[in-house]
Amino acid sequence: MKPTSSIRAFTLIELLVVIAIIAILAAILFPVFAQAKVAAKKTQDLSNIKQINLGIMMYSNDYDDLFPRNDYIVPERPSWAAFTWREASAPYIKSGTPNVSWVNNQPLAMEGIWKSPSEPSNGRYGYGVHRGLMPNQFDWEFGDQYVISSRGQSSIDKIAETYLITTTGINPDWGSAALGMEVAWWWWGGAQWPPVFGGPTSGAKWDNDTAPCSWGGPTNPSCAMPRYRYTESANVGWVDGHAKNIKKGAFNWCKYVYTPGFSERPSASSDANYDWIVGPGQPCEPYLK
Repeated sequence: MKPTSSIRAFTLIELLVVIAIIAILAAILFPVFAQAKVAAKKTQDLSNIKQINLGIMMYSNDYDDLFPRNDYIVPERPSWAAFTWREASAPYIKSGTPNVSWVNNQPLAMEGIWKSPSEPSNGRYGYGVHRGLMPNQFDWEFGDQYVISSRGQSSIDKIAETYLITTTGINPDWGSAALGMEVAWWWWGGAQWPPVFGGPTSGAKWDNDTAPCSWGGPTNPSCAMPRYRYTESANVGWVDGHAKNIKKGAFNWCKYVYTPGFSERPSASSDANYDWIVGPGQPCEPYLK
């Protein structure tokens, strides 16, 4: 007598039901996995900013309460390959490669905590600093006879509400490692008058990784403005050393970028000092109440 097998094949209906269940589970789980990946990158990015921020603080403790400047011109390098704040603070951090090769300008040389985990593969200079607090070696408009000093914690009133470092655009075609964060109120105000310092028409409008980044584009400072890569938010390091996440549209120039006596340029001209913009009836007044 031939034994009867207890194993039978799936019917077509059963097979379709199984496939449908798998598809439903995949539709549920894949977004969760994607969100978990973004959350992991956000945490790593926040950790990077926190460590770099503390390295800058440690540097200032050794240099008379002054942050490093954004860049320093050194004779053994081309002018576009200045010694930057990254290299100045790197000995206090000792993690990763802080500079793009100044010999051949290799775009992927920066690594470790100096490279934002969320930036595109062709990105460079993942983080940018407040160029009003950590200025360039010299102002291009006035020449190298005007050396601009950096600032430190003791010269800033609201150290917990003044930003120091955050993520920037991808800068794939920018030839200088010295690019810092744009600090002119004009761009943060949406390149319009009167300026709008909050919401989608403010500086948040420059949030993209696809626009050309060569400086000289009068309406496209994307590479020197914050990037909001974590569910419409960005991680920010502050002057007091702490780091936190801030939502797109809430990164307000009047509250978090401007400081009394703020100046970009070593000049007595009216455009050198931004104190006027916080006066009665001026654009920043509503944001400072």
